[in-house]
Amino acid sequence: MCFSRPGYLYLLWLLVPLAVLVFYGVRRKLSAWAKIDSTGGGSGILPAVSVRKLGLRRIMLLLSAALMIVSIAGPQLCRGQKAVRQKGIDIIFMLDISNSMLARDTAPDRLTHAKTELLQISRRLGDGRKALLLFAGTPVVQCPLTDDEEDFEILLDMAAPELITTQGTDYRRAFDAALKLTNSGGELSSNETVLVLASDGEDHGNDLGDIATAMKTRGVHLHVIGVGGVQPVPIPMQGGPKRDQQGKIVLTSFKPEPLASLIKTAKGKFYYSRPDAPVHDAVADDIAAEAAEARWIMAPEQRVPVHGETILAALLLFVSGSMMTDVRRPPKQSA
Repeated sequence: MCFSRPGYLYLLWLLVPLAVLVFYGVRRKLSAWAKIDSTGGGSGILPAVSVRKLGLRRIMLLLSAALMIVSIAGPQLCRGQKAVRQKGIDIIFMLDISNSMLARDTAPDRLTHAKTELLQISRRLGDGRKALLLFAGTPVVQCPLTDDEEDFEILLDMAAPELITTQGTDYRRAFDAALKLTNSGGELSSNETVLVLASDGEDHGNDLGDIATAMKTRGVHLHVIGVGGVQPVPIPMQGGPKRDQQGKIVLTSFKPEPLASLIKTAKGKFYYSRPDAPVHDAVADDIAAEAAEARWIMAPEQRVPVHGETILAALLLFVSGSMMTDVRRPPKQSA
């Protein structure tokens, strides 16, 4: 048995608290029944209850719910194995749009320079699925995985700090969102996945060690483009440079340290981009080389979908459990 959307199987954990509530209700029902008629139905006040039927009925209804969740996950009967070459490459562009990206130590500013780099990388790589994730304090999927180059470029051009109200820079939440995007779109993709991050390195989030391990385990390729100068500069805002609560001008500079351990653990690549030394050609060449060396994976040789049969079994269990009573049949009277 294999599944086309295995991520939905995590919903099965919801059955654990549900089962606790169901069997707590059974206990309460038996207790109340005993208080009303302590003879177990012998007095004729209430019909005799069957503990076996009471438990069996609840189990059937829980199994029905479990099978419905399994059907959502796309169950398939899988036979045999064959080597399959991964088809192509999915690129998720991650663009930092925090206020610090408005600094002008990189002409015309860090954000415009980063957008130009991502645009040139996309054009160099040509066809293929691409997504755009914008982030600051929170991430936003500006463009889901698509092979429409024109739409991607329009949405990239629209990227600006105003699109996210929560400012700051939180890489953890951004990478969490990016990894979720790699499994979007229904059936699991057999494409190589590449993350291309453009940022000035100012992170206000947490440690990224587990994120790096997850990327390495899943075979996600990471390319990080650093933008901005090393000398502190003010952040231009409407009405003048950005100031802190004490009224002092906030300065920003490129900081590679927050991403250094991530790149090392995930075995990613780092590129420092400057107006006189753009890196889009190098990034595109490295990504193309990764696509050319796409790994072979083992996949089932034959897949037979059985979600219809799973739904039918769930409905039969539900109907049977609903029609079953909790009452024990009285013994037959001897003639």
